[in-house]
Order: sequence, then C-alpha cells, then structure tokens
Amino acid sequence: MKKSTFILAAAALALGFASCTDEPIIPEIEGGSEVVAGVRVKSVADLVGTEWTYTMDDMTFDDGFGNTVTIPMDDLVFGLEFGTDVAHLSFPENMVMLSLNEDYTLEELEGMGFAYTYEAATTSGTLTATDNDITGETIDLTIPFTYNEATDAININLGLDYGDEEEPVYMQLVFNRK
Repeated sequence: MKKSTFILAAAALALGFASCTDEPIIPEIEGGSEVVAGVRVKSVADLVGTEWTYTMDDMTFDDGFGNTVTIPMDDLVFGLEFGTDVAHLSFPENMVMLSLNEDYTLEELEGMGFAYTYEAATTSGTLTATDNDITGETIDLTIPFTYNEATDAININLGLDYGDEEEPVYMQLVFNRK
C-alpha cells in the first residue's frame, strides 16, 4: 500500500513539473498589447524608484521634390525617473536644452526635477516645476500624465504652444518602463 501511494505521489509530481515552465504567463488583451504581470502602479509608492524611457519617433516628410525623407530619431531617448519626492526628466545627450536663469544668462540643462502627484483612482498625475521664461519671468510648468494599466506605460500629451493665437500642437509621449 505504501509503495503504490508513493508511486501515485511521484506520478502526480512528475505531471505537475512537466506542465510548469519557467516562462511567465502574460495574458494578451484586446489590440494585442501584453499585460506585464505584477508591475502595476496602484499608488504613488509604486512609482518611487521606477525608471521610464521615451524614444522619439523618426521624422518623415516630403522634401518638396517628390522625395520622402526620413530622419532617424532612435538616438534621442528621454528618461523619467521617480524618486521619493521628485521626478527627474533627463534629456538625450545629443540634444541641447537651455534655461534662462535670474542673471539673464543661458545654462545648459541635462534634466529637470519635477514635484509629482499621482491619483490611482484616475490613473493620472502631474509633474510640476518652476523655471524662467525668455524674459526672465518665473513660470510654473505643469505636465499632466496618465498611467496606462494595459501597456504599463506613462503617457504625456505634451502641448506645444507657439503663442501666435494658434491652437497648441500636441505630441503623444509614451514612456515605457526601463
């Protein structure tokens, strides 16, 4: 009796091990996007210590002579890293970002620090900072963002306002977890 119980238990374990794999099971959702298991942002605490990147899309345009020109942008990668109190936005190494300081001199920026908030119920938040505009006046910067649970990405709908009473142009920036 003991021998047959041992054989049944061994067979059950063998079947159990044979059906298991080391590959994580990642369910697919509508549209083919994958759900990344166990890395959801359910609170501000879930953002702390996370790193995200955004790579610019290639620019394609007509050169006016019937030719399509594509400028590769894959080396322009922005970073977004959430600390305990501040989110750091870093700029690509080969992109020069300038800021006007109080002495009316320009300084090159490698990144900016933003205070941030996040509301889990709406999966949205804001990045806020203070800087100086071209005249040296202090301006408040507010960048709203949303967290996409389905793709585990942070989306920023960045409005570029050229100030000529034209409607702002919006760019969709999708930061993926690093």
